[in-house]
Amino acid sequence: MQEKVLGVLGGVGPLATVYFADLVIKMTEAKTDQEHIPMVILNHASIPDRTAYILDNSKPDPLPVMIADAKRLQQDGCSCIVIPCNTAHYFYDAMQESVDIPILNILEETVSYAEKTVPNLRCIGILATEGTVVSGAYQSVIQKHNLDYRLPAKEDQASLMHIIYDQVKAGEKADICEFLRIVGALKKAGCDAVVLGCTELSIIRKDFALTQPDIVDSMECLARASILFCGKKIKEPS
Repeated sequence: MQEKVLGVLGGVGPLATVYFADLVIKMTEAKTDQEHIPMVILNHASIPDRTAYILDNSKPDPLPVMIADAKRLQQDGCSCIVIPCNTAHYFYDAMQESVDIPILNILEETVSYAEKTVPNLRCIGILATEGTVVSGAYQSVIQKHNLDYRLPAKEDQASLMHIIYDQVKAGEKADICEFLRIVGALKKAGCDAVVLGCTELSIIRKDFALTQPDIVDSMECLARASILFCGKKIKEPS
C-alpha cells in the first residue's frame, strides 16, 4: 500500500503550524523515524489575516493565496491537506473545491471528538477569534450534531482577542488567569465542554499544561484525525 503524505497548509499562524507538526509526531505510535508520517509543510506566514477579511471584506483576501498553496501541496504528492487554523475554515468549501484531495475539517473533527469523549454532552462553549465567531462556522457544525452552544460575553470576547493577537501571536506570555476566567464563565453559563476553537489557544493549553478533559483542543483533534487518515495508530499516553 502506498504511503500517505500529509500536506500542512501552515503559516496561519506560524507558531501554531510548528506546534501542529510537533503534535503529529508525538501522537503517532512509532518506534523508528521511518514509521512516522511524511509531511509537506508550507509555513506561508504572509497569508493575509483571516479574521480581518471576514470582518471587513475590503481587507486583503487570503483565499487566493490559500488556494494556490493547496494546489501546490496536491502537486507535491500529498494525500490530504490540513489547515491548523480554525478561522481559515470560513473558506473551507471554496478550498476543497479547488483540489482533488480531501481537506480534513478541523471544526468537524473537534465537535465529533467532543461528542465521543465528553460524557452527557449537551452544550459546547466556543472560544475562537472574532472572525470564526462572526462566520458562524462552529455554531453550524455544533447544531448539525444536535448540540447547543454558548459564546463568551462581549467583553470576554474582546479580552480573548487580546490574548490571541497581542499575547500569543506576538510571542508574549498569555494571561492564564484571564483565560481561565473566561473558560469558567462559559462553564457557569451551562457548558459541558469548552472548545479551543483557535490554534493559538492550543498553544496556551500546551504552555500551561491544561489537562482538563472538558477543554477540547481543536489542534489535538486535527492531529489525531491526520494520524488516523494516514493509516497510523495513536500513541496512547504512558
